[in-house]
Amino acid sequence: MEVTMREQLLFSRMEKRRRSIFIPIVIAVSLIVIGLTMCTILIKYTPPSHDSTAKTGIPNVDENYMYGSVNTEFGYVIQMAANLYQQKNGDVNIYFTNPISNSVLLRCEIIDKDSGKTLYNTGYINPGEYIESVNNNSVDNEKYDVITKVYAYTKDSFTSEGTTELSMKLQPW
Repeated sequence: MEVTMREQLLFSRMEKRRRSIFIPIVIAVSLIVIGLTMCTILIKYTPPSHDSTAKTGIPNVDENYMYGSVNTEFGYVIQMAANLYQQKNGDVNIYFTNPISNSVLLRCEIIDKDSGKTLYNTGYINPGEYIESVNNNSVDNEKYDVITKVYAYTKDSFTSEGTTELSMKLQPW
């Protein structure tokens, strides 16, 4: 009889130790989940703004810019210049166009491939609008390998409809 009493006491103590470890772990995990939930609620998503330089229609582009279309894997079309040339005033003529046939909003970033620094950034444009040029006076007049990222959003909720990356060259004037 003594053996079973000792075994019961031993199991009882082991159970208490497990509980004493398990309960703080459950409390810690619960606090982390509550904290992450609160951060998500408190940090509001701010959608991009409409680009103030957007024009309605289709741009008239010189053939030296090699203006063309890119059909994306996400079902929308991008139209823009393939040759990007800096201008003396800091502009880059991109002729970034959201064709009227698209059902998404588009915006683009031009990023220095080597440093990862964003050189140019647009607001979003509606279908049937284009942006002729973007400006950044702090970009040096030199040749850059760039990645142009085009972001697509739904009109109502600004949820992502895909991101397309294009490798390009930014030429000095």
